[in-house]
Amino acid sequence: MTIQKQLYTLEEFVQFALLPENSEREFELINGRIVEKLPGTTRNSELALMISFEVRLFCREHNIPCHTSGAAGAYQVGIHVLVPDFAYKRTSMSNDYPDPVAPEWAVEVISQPDKVGDIRAKKMLYLQAGILYWELYPEDRSVDAYAPGQPMRTYRADDLVDLGDLIPGFTLALKDIFEP
Repeated sequence: MTIQKQLYTLEEFVQFALLPENSEREFELINGRIVEKLPGTTRNSELALMISFEVRLFCREHNIPCHTSGAAGAYQVGIHVLVPDFAYKRTSMSNDYPDPVAPEWAVEVISQPDKVGDIRAKKMLYLQAGILYWELYPEDRSVDAYAPGQPMRTYRADDLVDLGDLIPGFTLALKDIFEP
């Protein structure tokens, strides 16, 4: 849901998002527009947490730096602020709002209230920043993966996904994410 029509700077957005009346709400700054991120379903939240669980477990077992966040983690991506459903990066998380270091991998769990235009805009911002971006579709049990400089690839629930150099040796069995 777009909040207004005027365009905001990053500084103006941060002032708006940190107002006391907005403390229980999540906002994104996409191409100068403030967009409220609506609450998702518990199932969608679970899917993002399942990815985080698998990643963190692997990283711990292999002594790989690993920091993940969920739908309450806001990141500065250039002059934009994005709140992915799941994010991964090797550097520490920040206490600053938004985190000034963008994630290396972001996942959006796509649901009915998501606007196609907002999702498309976010995808472009992630890709322009060189971030691996996934759109996870719970109803289809599929993932559209967008790696910078590569064609989009669709994975199904029975696929095994290799993240290459992002997390060396890590593979994600999507059936483990989509399990009922």
